[in-house]
Amino acid sequence: IDLAQPYHLFVSSKCSCCIDILAHLKAEKINIKTTNVDEEEYSLPFSIMIFPALVLNEKLISYGCDDIISKLKS
Repeated sequence: IDLAQPYHLFVSSKCSCCIDILAHLKAEKINIKTTNVDEEEYSLPFSIMIFPALVLNEKLISYGCDDIISKLKS
């Protein structure tokens, strides 16, 4: 599934919930740009304190597995 909005998911290697959200996206065949902040360089106008974090147009719109899954379903 390609999403209409250009969402960007930020995950961390130290986050067990991040593994869950990535597995959910794969199982549902949802294509979304994903960045692992522990392995890749990234630039945002704010700091991410909680992972996973869903960003749209450089604005934090959702964080945590349940909240992100709900947001992507809507």
